[in-house]
Amino acid sequence: MTSRERIRKAINHQQPDRVPLDIGGTKVTGVHMDAYIELGRYLGIDVEPPKVYEQFVMITRLDEQVRRRLSCDVIEIENPTETWGYKNSGWKTWKNGKGNDVLVPGQFNAQIDGKTGYYHIKDDNGNILASMPPDGLYFERYCTTHFSDDIDKIDPGEWKNSLPLYTDEELRQIEKTAKYYYEHTDYSLHGGFLKGKMGSSGLYAGINISDWMILLITEPDYVFSILHATAEKTVENLELYLQAAGKYLDTIFICGTDFGSQRCEIVSPDTFGKIYVPNFKLMNDYVHKHSNVKTMFHSCGSIRNLIPHFIDGGVDIINPVQAEANGMDPFELKAMYGKDIVFWGGASDPQSVFPNGRPEDVRSQVRERIQAMAKGGGYVCASIHNIQYGVPPENILAMVDAVLEFGNYPIGIR
Repeated sequence: MTSRERIRKAINHQQPDRVPLDIGGTKVTGVHMDAYIELGRYLGIDVEPPKVYEQFVMITRLDEQVRRRLSCDVIEIENPTETWGYKNSGWKTWKNGKGNDVLVPGQFNAQIDGKTGYYHIKDDNGNILASMPPDGLYFERYCTTHFSDDIDKIDPGEWKNSLPLYTDEELRQIEKTAKYYYEHTDYSLHGGFLKGKMGSSGLYAGINISDWMILLITEPDYVFSILHATAEKTVENLELYLQAAGKYLDTIFICGTDFGSQRCEIVSPDTFGKIYVPNFKLMNDYVHKHSNVKTMFHSCGSIRNLIPHFIDGGVDIINPVQAEANGMDPFELKAMYGKDIVFWGGASDPQSVFPNGRPEDVRSQVRERIQAMAKGGGYVCASIHNIQYGVPPENILAMVDAVLEFGNYPIGIR
């Protein structure tokens, strides 16, 4: 099968020829810039300086030669404007904390704090948006976590109006890129949808995470109104986006909020079902009504008790399947929910085996995960979140080789 045919079979809960493989095909299955440089050197492929198209978590575009070597089945249609509103154009060289030269957008302007040596990203008013230590790997959102005496709440209508819509220029570029890859490659195309999406726990509504968690309990109607305003604006953007590129896409990224900790859900299943799910459904229903595209939602952590709610909300694909988190046993998840939702990820544990194990350990674990989640289709193999710096190139290749060796259908014990 072609990559496109393979993915389409899998996301429709059918068995393709082999388990599809995604490395670098979405914003949550990418490769960190320094890990990518190490991989390129190991393979003897000149990838330097790589283009860091998403500067928050510092993930890079894959060169075509690398993509082919890794047997990738998915390619992302990036947004012309990504992190902090920077346009991915006018690329310039930036030496990162590891001493590697990478390419960043011309608007990228990480300022060094003279006292701490931290890199800061600031808005037009000088407010810090994100920070990174001098030897750090990625930026972290700059936000307070205290409990406010008087929570400063934004009006839902005002919040909705503040969210941007895609411009005609952006849509033309998205359409041109999607059309090119659709007509000139056999990759499955993934829409890196971004604008107007559901914000991480309401942080984008000007409310810090601590206060947001309180409001979930004390003022659920208000929280719902903020999420509903966001979902409505997302639908407006989805209309524009799907008109431009929907006929070329197989999947689209909708929400990247993490709802789980290592131990349990951050939001109670009951609260999640009442407040979040109706707004998920609003967005998913629009996509399903106006295209054949499948929707992808990302949530790290222990979310076992939320998966039925994701299904009720019309979510097609859940990523990353963090198997090390409490209650996230892949065999059990597949048995309970595998007929109703696609699992995308789960290949090798990023906190233990993937960065610290031997290639044979990675190979064995990927084999086990394939046996757990791939039977009957409904599974795309990928790392658990982006591949971080510190994962040896040998282990990345071990993951790939295990999929090629053990991922052929029918799946069985080999």
